Amino acid sequence: MGLLGKKIDSHICFNRFLFRDKFLIFFLILFYNCCFNKSNRSVDHAPEFDNIVWLNGPEQKITNLVGKVVLIRWWTDECEYCVQTSPSLNNWNSELQDSGLLIIGMYHPKPGPRDVEINEIYKYIREKNFLFPIGIDSEWRNLQNYWLRYGPKAFTSVSFLIDKKGRIRHVHQGGEFHKDTIVGHGKCLKDYWELDSTLRVLLAE
Repeated sequence: MGLLGKKIDSHICFNRFLFRDKFLIFFLILFYNCCFNKSNRSVDHAPEFDNIVWLNGPEQKITNLVGKVVLIRWWTDECEYCVQTSPSLNNWNSELQDSGLLIIGMYHPKPGPRDVEINEIYKYIREKNFLFPIGIDSEWRNLQNYWLRYGPKAFTSVSFLIDKKGRIRHVHQGGEFHKDTIVGHGKCLKDYWELDSTLRVLLAE
């Protein structure tokens, strides 16, 4: 007969519902902490650079950059996204360097880690007119520490905004950003202004 003819204890039913509700909330919090925060890395402290060859300036260390706002952009040669994004990096460097912004271009070879020719990298630096420090992440070790270790990614041309205390405050998850109005590039324009406004807030903190 199942439950037919039996008295249902409402107190027990309520406790069971409350238990299931608490379990659901716990699961959602766990999912958020494991997936959302780690994939976006919005509150983590920036890892120290590891095994980097530096061009266009002296060696950079996260521990020595306290007090500066740092924008790190991973880029590579012959990448259309990097070409489209280069003017934005150059403009910010020119306009905001004296206000405490440091831009770092982190070169990573494609299609995967390998030894690179320094003179070839200098050629790309000149082509893109980069005047800020360039790090060579030939083994993708730093790209792994900052980004790839948190799961599969659509892009490796990722950008990180780091505040004056060394904390990662914003992540652009790759592709391009620019302020040029181009048909079909609405997201690029939106991403540019989001980065621009965020880095100016961080500079003002």
